[in-house]
Amino acid sequence: MNWTRFLAFVLAAGVWMGCSDNHHTDQASVKIAVMTTADLQSCIVSREVASNGKTLTVGGLDRIASAAKQVRSEVDGALLVSSGDDLLGSFYRMFQGEPEMEGMSLAGYEVATPGNHEFDYGTYMYKQALTLARFDLVSANLIVDDADLSSRIRPYVIKEVAGVSIGIFGMMTPEFPLLCNPIGGGVRVSGEIIPLAQALVDELRGGGCDLIIGLTHIGYAWASKLAQNVTGIDIIVDGQDRQPVHETVKDTIIIQEGPGGEYLGVLRFTVEGGLILNPTWQRILIDETVGHDPEIQALMEGYVSEYEHRLGQQIGDSTVDLDGRKDRLRSGESNLGDLVADSWRDRFPHSDVAMANAGSIRGDAIYPAGPISYLTVNEILPYRNELVRVEMLGSHIKEALEVSASAVRIQGDGCAEGNRAPTGGFLQVSGLRITIDFEQSGFCAVYSGREISEILNPGSRIIKAEVWQEGFWLPLDPAEAYTVLVNDYIAEGGDGHYIFLREDLKKTLTTTTVTDILADYVIQHTPISPGIDGRILCLNGLDGLE
Repeated sequence: MNWTRFLAFVLAAGVWMGCSDNHHTDQASVKIAVMTTADLQSCIVSREVASNGKTLTVGGLDRIASAAKQVRSEVDGALLVSSGDDLLGSFYRMFQGEPEMEGMSLAGYEVATPGNHEFDYGTYMYKQALTLARFDLVSANLIVDDADLSSRIRPYVIKEVAGVSIGIFGMMTPEFPLLCNPIGGGVRVSGEIIPLAQALVDELRGGGCDLIIGLTHIGYAWASKLAQNVTGIDIIVDGQDRQPVHETVKDTIIIQEGPGGEYLGVLRFTVEGGLILNPTWQRILIDETVGHDPEIQALMEGYVSEYEHRLGQQIGDSTVDLDGRKDRLRSGESNLGDLVADSWRDRFPHSDVAMANAGSIRGDAIYPAGPISYLTVNEILPYRNELVRVEMLGSHIKEALEVSASAVRIQGDGCAEGNRAPTGGFLQVSGLRITIDFEQSGFCAVYSGREISEILNPGSRIIKAEVWQEGFWLPLDPAEAYTVLVNDYIAEGGDGHYIFLREDLKKTLTTTTVTDILADYVIQHTPISPGIDGRILCLNGLDGLE
């Protein structure tokens, strides 16, 4: 628990920490709105999305600014806050957070809490981004070695809104080490968020604050625990799950908006006698009907145009040809498949295994040794799938590998076309070393959509499977739990991998695309020289491929 930092902050801040003596909780009634976005993920301009069979153009900081301005005109006072993960991927890396922070400032954001993705490229880049942020940052359990950045992110702030004194504290997910591997390190998170939150609430209540808001990036499960175990939190504005939430747990209202700025979440309520009365929740679709701010629109579109122009610029080099031929990726080990899967485990080093379906790796070409650009990476991984962390037993991994091996068609193997994985379901792997014998019987089942109704043959082509652990290759243990990385398509049972539909598997969204992960890997490790290391050994039958 970061008590030392918290207490030092309280002592150093002095009078600033106290709530104002000029608040007016005895006045008749005050109408307040708390507006929120979550997981903006560098989506600074409007974009097309599919919704209920229709294509909508939604989002954009210019539209968020306009919608927020309208809400402010309807109440006595309002706050616009963000619950984190506003920065993400190659756009963040290219401009070092400048457009996002500048745009959010112009849109009128007043307080934000950092998400884990703010630290993907290290503390220095995030610190540089915050030089353009004209709003407060809060996170009480975030421990940052960089003194300047640490002083910029406060445990809490106090805002006067229409005469109501509102204390706002921040929290980062205790799962930060599993979700983020900051370049250069220097970031830690205290997991003792419940006692820390109670201390913050007591401090703010003792200072005379009328309302307490927890602005958190912890996910609903943790937000619910805070509401159940911490006394005195009026509202929790959460992020991370990327799902809209509006619930009341005990005496605490929990709200969360979805990703990408597609909606502006608005919690309206009346404050009377220090109490919240008549709270209502509204999700405003950020489409053309909300209007836009022309200044913000022009500024943000300028950044996007420059981004598109820079995509063709070199980001690294390969000293070897990268084999992206379709037939190779879908029938055995490929150095490009190794590269993709290895990049995942490099990004999330606490994971044991990565499995990338060959169908997600496109191009069907040999990429010659030489320069690599963002366009090259986008051609290799055009679907921009999100990476998902799955906790599963070794026995489940073995089943997935049997499904993978069934993707290879051997003449006369006895399994009908629709009863096995498509060829794109063959898995390129990292952290695994497997031997496939194509003379053995393959997995075969009756599929109903992505589910299976009957297993005709569980398969026995995987004759050896080992996992790299603590510097050694160890046999895959059917009873041991492993952390596995797959893309969201496979996590949803795509390409025949029904095993990932099991309800007892714990899945965690990383909110990071495989495309950005590969680009980052190339930048960090250039020049790259991926080779074939024997992690997929195929016996018997490759000459019989149809």
